[in-house]
Amino acid sequence: MLIIGGPAWSADDDDEEETVKTESVYISLGSPLVLNLSSKSSRNTYLQLTADVLVKDSDSEELIKTHIPAMRHQLIVLLSEQPARDMKSPAKREEVRKIASAQIQELVADLADNQDISDVLFSSFLVQ
Repeated sequence: MLIIGGPAWSADDDDEEETVKTESVYISLGSPLVLNLSSKSSRNTYLQLTADVLVKDSDSEELIKTHIPAMRHQLIVLLSEQPARDMKSPAKREEVRKIASAQIQELVADLADNQDISDVLFSSFLVQ
């Protein structure tokens, strides 16, 4: 029997794997961080910061949320070492954000063997 108009077949059809596109998701690192910046003057300078991480695969969301306290600690350590005068400069803030992204990516890779964090974003940043 000959079927005319049926679907085409190729040897590659059996070997194809279905690729599932996952969605990226932003995860908040919680309540704002408030910390004291290093300063040469006698007047204290404070930083209030809210941060989010961009996760490439939404399936990793729960795993990443488990390590939020460690990520917050990493940000506190990094930011508290920064001079107050530097954190008023947009260019310096961007530089620190990139350093924070790299450190948090490394931290999560070490703790959870996960490479899904693609960026850290400062959603609010106030120096006073």
